[in-house]
Amino acid sequence: MRGDVVFRIYGCHEGREQDLGFGTYRTEEEAHAEIAKLQAREMNGENWAAQYHDQGFVVRRVIVETDFELPDLPKPRDAYAVRLTKRANAPGTWDSTVVEVLRRTDAAGGLQKVGEYVRSYAMLHTFEPFRQGGHHYALISPNYTRTAVLDLATGTVIAEETEEEPGMGFCPVGFYVPDWWDVHDGSIIPGSESWSEDREWPSGDSGFVWGCHWGDDTSWKVQHLDLRNIRDGIVKRDDRFGYVKLATHSWSPPWTDLERATKTRSEEPGFIRVSRYGGVSRVGFDVELEFDLHTGAARGKTD
Repeated sequence: MRGDVVFRIYGCHEGREQDLGFGTYRTEEEAHAEIAKLQAREMNGENWAAQYHDQGFVVRRVIVETDFELPDLPKPRDAYAVRLTKRANAPGTWDSTVVEVLRRTDAAGGLQKVGEYVRSYAMLHTFEPFRQGGHHYALISPNYTRTAVLDLATGTVIAEETEEEPGMGFCPVGFYVPDWWDVHDGSIIPGSESWSEDREWPSGDSGFVWGCHWGDDTSWKVQHLDLRNIRDGIVKRDDRFGYVKLATHSWSPPWTDLERATKTRSEEPGFIRVSRYGGVSRVGFDVELEFDLHTGAARGKTD
């Protein structure tokens, strides 16, 4: 946080115009411990530090100039689970699902109930805890054609798509909100030479939903969720990526496992990858493509 002191390591060599940086650490003790490792390093049977940093290493104090703090672990996706119970409806109609939302704890029993809601269809992957402004929420879909936001502190729904929203025939199958720890590994901290605003992203303002259009084929399409105004009761969805067939593969949400350890860190869905550089945010998708075997011509995304 702004005003904190961190400690940068630099390697010095005679005749070199600029000292080389070797990381930034929260305490002076951590920095000196890293220097000891650098001084002991060997390369081709010779001392590496003596060859390339003959003037040794120095620790320089730096004042942090950003208010950003690394988010806590575990990721929200790892901190919650759900318990599911089928609820039968009228004959000839599909069952609903009673969803108990549970917070993982280190206490005996390991699970604390946060809230409960009913989804008007099978659960699929329609639960995604995320953080925004230091608060925990979850994307859910009580109505199988709408996205909603659950406040995980109160267990209440605070935002939901309305029937008047365009494209309401879209049925959510899964959600993803990129967490800071999905994109960064924490090795670069505020106060580092390479720190920038890009490293303070993502912040829980954008998400993704995959699903199908009512009456469409069985492939999953992916759309964008605008989460900036959820505390005002507003969640917006749009198809800015076009008619993209998402290739969902090899991913099981951690909230499906009630016995999972709280401190176990999950992987994000590998078929959606986000990044940010120079103030520009990007997303990459794994998509389904079909080709004519004889001509090699691809069938277009809108085919």
